[in-house]
Amino acid sequence: MSDQLDRDAAGSLIVGFNGTTASDELLRAVAAGLGAVILFTRNVESAEQVAALTASLRAVRPDLVIAIDHEGGEFSHLAPANPWPLSSPRSLGELDDVDLTRSAARDAAATLASLGIDLMLAPSVDVNSNPANPIISTRSFGTTAEVVSRHGVAFVQGVQEAGIAACPKHFPGHGDVAVDSHLDLPRVDRSVEQVNAVELAPFKATIAAGADVIMSAHIIFSAYDDQPATLSPRILQGLLRDELGFTGVITTDALEMQAITKSQSIEDATVASIRAGADLAMIAIGEADPRALTDRLVQAVGEGTLDAARLAEAAGRVRALAATLAARPRQPGLDGAPTREVAARTVTRQDFPGLGGAPYVVDLTQGLHPAWNPYFSGLPEVFAKVAPGSAGVVLRGEDHEALTEAQNAAIGRPLVVGVQDAVRTPWMRAALQSLLESHEGDVFVLCTGIPEDRALVPAAVPTAVTYGRNLVVLEAAAQLLTRVP
Repeated sequence: MSDQLDRDAAGSLIVGFNGTTASDELLRAVAAGLGAVILFTRNVESAEQVAALTASLRAVRPDLVIAIDHEGGEFSHLAPANPWPLSSPRSLGELDDVDLTRSAARDAAATLASLGIDLMLAPSVDVNSNPANPIISTRSFGTTAEVVSRHGVAFVQGVQEAGIAACPKHFPGHGDVAVDSHLDLPRVDRSVEQVNAVELAPFKATIAAGADVIMSAHIIFSAYDDQPATLSPRILQGLLRDELGFTGVITTDALEMQAITKSQSIEDATVASIRAGADLAMIAIGEADPRALTDRLVQAVGEGTLDAARLAEAAGRVRALAATLAARPRQPGLDGAPTREVAARTVTRQDFPGLGGAPYVVDLTQGLHPAWNPYFSGLPEVFAKVAPGSAGVVLRGEDHEALTEAQNAAIGRPLVVGVQDAVRTPWMRAALQSLLESHEGDVFVLCTGIPEDRALVPAAVPTAVTYGRNLVVLEAAAQLLTRVP
């Protein structure tokens, strides 16, 4: 096989890796034509370290694309390198100020650009129309196509103004599922007309706004195909390219997710996704082997199961994106001003009673997820920062003994209960009810996930919503709650 075929195969891969410096193996893969790398928390220690890492990669080959998941909210892979974490998309959608969304995205993207990162794998333009959705939650701007489209466009524009690329995801839409694609294969049985009116609307809008990259979803849309979108020529080529007119780079979501690997190997999925029309096959695990994946793609061409022209087209799009990004001027950020504005506007439009400086905080929150790592331990940490006399516990699952201990520890103190997406979490609803019924004294419920949780709180109990777990927003709420009444 030719050297060009090898480089095309490598050029259609985006891989993760372990460590905070580039290994010799990774540097060899970059030199051999690797299309892109994706950074995660495991690769981040400080701003200086990230900048040095990206510089070392580009010293080998300047046209390497360097990406990171950076959607906003509780989960920030850049936390040690970024004092002003991006607000959650849902908080931006709720404020419904597109200029603020645009400036927030620009500020975050400028931070990435300053660190040598040029592809922001955001925004999620999934319409979170199903409150039981176990994976999107406050990653979405809202529950309607209109809100998500409006803010998706503003977000893409802000990222572009900073000089890097945005990536609307997860095509055709991950908002109306009851299954997490990290764990199993979701299925959407809506009609073409329904999908067109809801799921596709934000993608149409962000494509029109000039989005450079779109990420596919590991979801079966039965109205189109019996294969997940990531592996479906009907969806990637027929729908996204031919019908919606997208000409940029299509990247898959991480192929190691169980929605894909329950039925096939990562290597076979890599071939199938490129054959279906993807330009970048993503293998995000730190143990990804670019050489073995390259060889598998070359083997598929030799076996006749993958067209060499399709592979060349995919790698060519990635190279064209890299050339475009290299020519774009980078703009300075706003030093966190949008994040602080979101926090101020979120809390000032709600009522927060002063409970004094020593509340007990029970943080009922979602379990840790394989796709991300929260950048703080929970609400007790947040409250302790602004009120050292406070105390509390984080509960990430059903634990009757820990709940009883928390109830006892809260006796004689004001109680703050945090809930995150309790509407879809039975153990959390039961724990909330138990805490509210057992506590004598002041109680406040802080809804840190989707605002639908507010309906679970009795009318007599004061409550507020943060629309996500952004640290700056939570600190603003804690400051108000711990003031002397």
